[in-house]
Amino acid sequence: MGYFRAIVLDTRTLALGVFSISYYNRKMLFQLLSFLFIFAFIHQTSAEDDPRIKVCDSSTNNTLDSAFSSNLGIALKTLQNNTAQTGFSFTTISASNSSQPVTALALCRATITESECQECMDSAVLSIRRACPDQTTAQIWHTYCMIRYSSRNFIDNADSSLAFSLFDQREVPNPTTFDQTINSLTVNLAVLAGKSGKRFAVAKMKVISSDIYLYGYVECTRDVNGESCTKCLLSLRSYMMTCCSGRWAIWVGAPTCSVQVNLDPVHKDWETAVDISTLLAPEMPPESETESETGGSHRKLIYLKIGAVAGVGGAVMTIIVVVLIVVLTRKGRSMRFVGDDANALRNNQGVDMRSFLFDLDVLIAATDNFSTKNMLGRGGFGTVYKGRLQDGREIAVKKLATNSMQGKEEFENEVRVLLKMQHRNLVQLFGCCVQERERILVYEYLPNKSLDKFLFDKSKSAILDWPKRLSIIMGVARGLLYLHRDSVLRIIHRDIKASNILLDHQMNPKISDFGLAKLFHDEQSRHRTRQIAGTFGYMAPEYAIRGFLSVKSDVFSFGVLLLEIISGRKNYDRQLEAENQELLKLARRLEEEGRLMELVDVTIGTYPEEIALRCMQIALLCTEDFIEDRPTMSATLSMLSNSSVAIPSVTESPDHYEGDDDDRDNAGRREQFTRNSITFSLQDGR
Repeated sequence: MGYFRAIVLDTRTLALGVFSISYYNRKMLFQLLSFLFIFAFIHQTSAEDDPRIKVCDSSTNNTLDSAFSSNLGIALKTLQNNTAQTGFSFTTISASNSSQPVTALALCRATITESECQECMDSAVLSIRRACPDQTTAQIWHTYCMIRYSSRNFIDNADSSLAFSLFDQREVPNPTTFDQTINSLTVNLAVLAGKSGKRFAVAKMKVISSDIYLYGYVECTRDVNGESCTKCLLSLRSYMMTCCSGRWAIWVGAPTCSVQVNLDPVHKDWETAVDISTLLAPEMPPESETESETGGSHRKLIYLKIGAVAGVGGAVMTIIVVVLIVVLTRKGRSMRFVGDDANALRNNQGVDMRSFLFDLDVLIAATDNFSTKNMLGRGGFGTVYKGRLQDGREIAVKKLATNSMQGKEEFENEVRVLLKMQHRNLVQLFGCCVQERERILVYEYLPNKSLDKFLFDKSKSAILDWPKRLSIIMGVARGLLYLHRDSVLRIIHRDIKASNILLDHQMNPKISDFGLAKLFHDEQSRHRTRQIAGTFGYMAPEYAIRGFLSVKSDVFSFGVLLLEIISGRKNYDRQLEAENQELLKLARRLEEEGRLMELVDVTIGTYPEEIALRCMQIALLCTEDFIEDRPTMSATLSMLSNSSVAIPSVTESPDHYEGDDDDRDNAGRREQFTRNSITFSLQDGR
């Protein structure tokens, strides 16, 4: 990608005379300067029909009389006519009335009006031909819109390679807390944009330990899916933390996405942005690559730093600043710039947090003031109620205990995790309520409640015939694989059990209850913790005993659940005789005696014995005592879905033991040590 040059304004050059003013007025002046510089820059570029950023690929050329140039003209005209009319959305055109097709795309800021979008598009269509007159690949950004075209079809292909970075060289007072706030705000905006139909999000967040707000806006082109959008934005977030630490305002972009943050609400949508300071705690997602497979070495990055004031615009700005200094010095009073009348955000598909936050009065009405007749269940951290919204949607409302610190942590964890997750086998979080002292989570309502209500009730277990049980097994496996490998953030659930598997009206499973979930990075697939949480009987021995947590902990829990689904037995049942109380021990004994098929639930009806036996053998492999003996969820799903995949035999050699040095000393007694300890935990835990 070819280099380009841009003229931007230098706030430091014009502010040299400010330091004789009082601290308070100096602070107000800097805010005014920031607004005016951006305001002047926007209007200067708008008046000249020049883009703020242009990326012209000098390695791909065409001539003005070529077929490509003709097709490009048609494509750009189509974008100009159609973009604003489609609700500020993008339009893609593949004009190919010759051997030189053009793919073009346009995008307006999601919160501007149709007329504002049209005005920006009119300028952009003219300026891209002038800025990149003979290139077959180009992209330009105006303040409120963007146009991209190429001779290759890039639609549906996310490109997160860095195209430009623009930042204000002024430094913030406390860079450390500011950077932490940038990280938290942009991560959460990235996730919200991925969930948004219009692939954008806007919000504000208080800078940590201050009363100052940081404003953010992120967007992606709407041809990419939600997960690709989030990953693209996270990639830019990673670059921002490297290039622009402690900067007052930042704008970075890639071909597919862009991120803007600023301490000044210079856009109308920032003036009305929802505050998410108390809703989402800072969380570090996995680092994303800042280079795409096709992007090369950051596409010859374009660094737009603050330069010198040029031409008439510079002279005008100098006069404005001098006047401001005089006014502030003489009158010593604060001044505040307010933009045009802040219109309410239009009702669109974007997630700007408004659709995610529920009013307490709405939930009180939906649940009949949390009536006991609507109560679905009660847990350690709160109570779940059934509700119905005014639009007819049925919801499940989880009202957390107001005096529980654990409940607060569970709430924050649940929101953080489910807001980032999108999978058919995970329960859907509609939103939440943080009002007065209440913390409430709002989920999709699943009429068949949880798996344990059917599995362990002999009057209902016959409903779960073999096809339904196998479907539930496969669905849970897919959901866990998504959490461990395929989601934006990697998740260890820590509490997989029958009561946390919800069933929809078609008995499709959805993993729920992420209050104990642990987020980790790709390179941190294992974790040591002193805060052991979960349900005994489902907990892997290395976690229950030593606090050693990994994705294999969930694999162990899944193995126990798999045995429960096929046998219809609880993992621990005091009502049975002593030798049969622990399901896992019973299954192992029956396997050794060649009688494992005796474990199959008698209410299951007709079933394929070979497949049922294979499922139980896989379950036993998942519940092996030592981590390295268990398969990953990917391998587990492969074995479950393909009978030609061999189930590996477990090597009993102590050399496979993995743990601390003092634990290795017990490797020779691995079976006795581990199983006796887990039995003890079971008895103490009840």
